[in-house]
Amino acid sequence: MFAVYAAALAGSSLAASSRAAYLRRVRAYLAWVTAASARGLLPAGPLADTVTAVRTAHAYHDLLTGRYAWRTVNGVLAAVEDFHARLRLGATGIPRARAAVRER
Repeated sequence: MFAVYAAALAGSSLAASSRAAYLRRVRAYLAWVTAASARGLLPAGPLADTVTAVRTAHAYHDLLTGRYAWRTVNGVLAAVEDFHARLRLGATGIPRARAAVRER
């Protein structure tokens, strides 16, 4: 699955640095999917169809949200959404996080 994504991404108009970042982030996502599946935290075939793929992306987002800054999560989310789009796994529908607005 990673090789298919990497080939699709290679032909994109994204900057080389963006492609490299997306590949790193998607590799981490797929490693998490593999590990979470092995531990029984995800259903069988977590990327086999649109419904389970979207649920898997939401589970990953929930994990990241509790551990990383919103900008980091948004960057990872952009890569995961690109992965889903290029492999036709369905839009994740996960909203981007925003910084809290400071009151003056």
